[in-house]
Order: sequence, then structure tokens, then C-alpha cells
Amino acid sequence: MKLATLLAFTIAIPAVAQTAHWEFSENTNGNNVYWTSSTSVDPNADQYEYQYEITYVAVDIVFLGQIIGPTDVTGDIDPEFLFGTGLVNGPTPIVMMDEALEADADGDAEIDVAANVFMQINGKGFGQFNVTEVFLGDVEVDTGWPFGWQNVDIDRIYLDGYMNITPLSNPCPADTNSDGMIDVEDVLATIANWGGSGEGDVNGDGVVDVADLLDIIAAWGPC
Repeated sequence: MKLATLLAFTIAIPAVAQTAHWEFSENTNGNNVYWTSSTSVDPNADQYEYQYEITYVAVDIVFLGQIIGPTDVTGDIDPEFLFGTGLVNGPTPIVMMDEALEADADGDAEIDVAANVFMQINGKGFGQFNVTEVFLGDVEVDTGWPFGWQNVDIDRIYLDGYMNITPLSNPCPADTNSDGMIDVEDVLATIANWGGSGEGDVNGDGVVDVADLLDIIAAWGPC
């Protein structure tokens, strides 16, 4: 490979920093939860590649004054809520999730557990996991002999999971094909993926549109 080609290829490849892996294990009986990671990533990186997963959701119930549980209800949660990935432009803060969690633990078509779950990389590069607006209702469970099926109160909800965050140095995001040049090929790649995400999403807002095309034109030429 010629030296010039090798140099162009090397420059075009985003530099990858060490991935931060943050695990959380929180529970609430109705109070708000505010978790912050003990370590941080560079808050001024060009891009951030992230992955999060809520691996465990469980509840405690109260029956005859006794706490029973935790009972795993992870399977009752929408899988699209539990897992997510993305690649977004920096700097921080970067919001990864701001969703309502709802679970029908007894299958009666009524919501038994609800909360708002928020994840972000804050402005200082720390991971945050917040659980707010918590609702703990009641649920129908089989308590066995001699009481059988009983309507009992939910006392507590448990949430375990992790975040993987990789800061990336990408001085040339408009170079969609990483050939060291911003030219008509990058325009064509953007148009081909119009309205989608990923290739051509120069500004990292999750959709390929006219803003990305304008960014490419503004950065025209060699990286």
C-alpha cells in the first residue's frame, strides 16, 4: 500500500478510547432513585458509542404483613425497553434513555408497576441512571393452600443493568466512507440513506436529513 493511501486510511479511522463499563443495581419502594457512576469518560469526545441493558426487573409483594420476593418480572417488559445501542456526536451530555417502564405482572391487562427511567452521560462524563414517578400497585398471585389466589400490594421494585460507553475521536464525521475525502460519494451515501440512521447521520441526531447534507457541503475537501 502506498504511503499516502495508508496515511489517509489511518486518519479516517476514528480513534477508540477505552470502554467504560458501569453496572447498577437499584431498588425502590416508591422513592426516586438517582445513581451516578464512580468513574467518568472524556466529556469532550467527538462521538460516543453506547450500549445499555436492564438485565433484571423484579418485585416484592406484601401478604399477611410479610414481604415475599423478589419475583422476576423481566420477561413481562418490552425487550425494546430493556436494551439499546447508539452512536452519537459529542460533547456530552448524551441522553441514552428517557422512557416509561410499565409491567403487567399478573396478566390482567392492568399496569401493576410503572416508573420513568432515565439514562445519560452527564456534562462531566459520568453515567447517570434515574428512576422517578414510581407507581407500585397491586397484583393477583397464587399464594397456595389454604389461601389460593389473592390480591396483594407490590412493596418494592428492583432494577439491575449496565452501560458500556466508548468515546471516539472522529475529526472528520462528514467523511461517511472513511476515504479521507469529503466529496460527492459522501453526498450520495447520505441521500441513499435519507430518513434512516447510521451512515450519513453526520450530526448524530439519529436521522439522515438536510442538516447532515449541509454539514457535508460545509466540510467539503480533504479531512
